[in-house]
Amino acid sequence: MEDLAPPEGGFVHFENGIWVRYDLKGSTGPRYQLQFSRHNVSDWENPYPDGEWAVRIDDQAIIPASLMDEEELRYQAWFRNRYPEMRAVVDQQDYLSQEFLSDPDRIKVPADWLFHPAHCIVALRRYWKAKETGQHVCPRDIDHKHIHHCLDSLDEWFFIGGEMRKPPPQPVDYEAKWSLVWKTKVCW
Repeated sequence: MEDLAPPEGGFVHFENGIWVRYDLKGSTGPRYQLQFSRHNVSDWENPYPDGEWAVRIDDQAIIPASLMDEEELRYQAWFRNRYPEMRAVVDQQDYLSQEFLSDPDRIKVPADWLFHPAHCIVALRRYWKAKETGQHVCPRDIDHKHIHHCLDSLDEWFFIGGEMRKPPPQPVDYEAKWSLVWKTKVCW
């Protein structure tokens, strides 16, 4: 097994025929995370004997159902309630459909301006929990680059100019049509 550092830095190596993208040092949990596309989704075979999986809407991750705790269930219930079109992708199992993943219009699932900040808050909670307990659910849950991106994003949303009680400048058009490009990932 040879470790390779990509040009931009980071941790990548090849293991058991699979690229390992995230540094899992100091944490236990699923080692692999694969993004599905129309090219590879039909080849996937469920590696868990009980076959029980859960889907996290905010990061479109398929995880072992046994790793979905009460806190995660509470956040996922919020996402399911707020984003009915995303809930439908999960309930109809479109996330495993070659037809769905091939259609550039269908994979653009309606969202709103709260989706990304909400995802980042949940991602920060996952990161904190993994670092505190030494156990992650998906490899990306402990990825420093992802957490750095989320912190930068939250900075833009909340550290805005202006004095207290003056209307802040609108950083976004809240009425605009927002969408999430669905990218199914499986963690095992």
